[in-house]
Amino acid sequence: MSSATAAVLDWLTRARRVLVIMHATPDGDSAGSALALGMALRRAGQAVDWVAHDAVPERLTFLPQAREVLAWPEVSWREYDLFVAVDCGGPSRLAAPDEWWEAGAPLVNIDHHRANNGFGTVNWVEASASSTGEMIVHLFQEAGWKATDEEALCLFTAISTDTLSFRQVNTTLTTLRAVEWLIEQSGLDIGRANRLIWDSRPAGELKFVGWALSSVELSANGRFAWIGVTRRVMEEFGVDDAGVDTVVHHLLSIDGVEVAFLAKEASVPGQVKVSWRGKPPWDVSQLAQEFGGGGHSYAAAAQVTASLQQALARVKQALGSAIRG
Repeated sequence: MSSATAAVLDWLTRARRVLVIMHATPDGDSAGSALALGMALRRAGQAVDWVAHDAVPERLTFLPQAREVLAWPEVSWREYDLFVAVDCGGPSRLAAPDEWWEAGAPLVNIDHHRANNGFGTVNWVEASASSTGEMIVHLFQEAGWKATDEEALCLFTAISTDTLSFRQVNTTLTTLRAVEWLIEQSGLDIGRANRLIWDSRPAGELKFVGWALSSVELSANGRFAWIGVTRRVMEEFGVDDAGVDTVVHHLLSIDGVEVAFLAKEASVPGQVKVSWRGKPPWDVSQLAQEFGGGGHSYAAAAQVTASLQQALARVKQALGSAIRG
């Protein structure tokens, strides 16, 4: 057992009341990892609640306990003796109110983002892990916890979504062994899980994907693909932020494209979220960092204060001669 996992388990097992925190706009990894960890702690007798700045997206509400996740205004955070941040690459990703930082309870930080600056009281950061879900599987193993069917579904979802169904370069033998362990430990039905994760989409979202693919722009050299999405378009198709974010994966699948990016108007006027996906040797986290964001070498994002067109122009400018060559 590593010193990091030992320290995390020590804090977790001594806590009586735990608040598990997902990052803003929870994805499959943050939601799945947080829910599985919380359910395991509940089985061990601890009182556990979950919180996130945004509700778990509708596409992920098949996850057990997903509808139990609280919003920050619903949380009396001084009631907890331990906070656990799951899959939050930096303190801003918690999107917690300023008063929360004054609550005083220790914070356990469990994450796999390379740029994580160790903002917790205890920090377990493994940039080599495919997902935080993979790390939570290892935590289960070190703690001697079995995984229930519900916990296994959550952790499989975490790993599958962050590896894009095991197609990303972050998929390793360790990743596959983590999934093997989940299957051995539980009655996890891989076919059902994949249908829930990948094959259950509202009609409006699929129509939006069609619109997006017909609207994609390509650089003259065919190495870059991008699209801008307004709130009006999102409303027209009835698609949420999570549904929009999946489109960037489709752009990267275009033959010859090395880097794809999607700029999307945020719900706050004057704010744009940019998501990048890349193929080796590109490290798109370096692009995101130029805009105050971060992520992984193959997937990253940033929040930009600009109009949609200004954000797109700035991202293309940051690519320099490569996009013009």
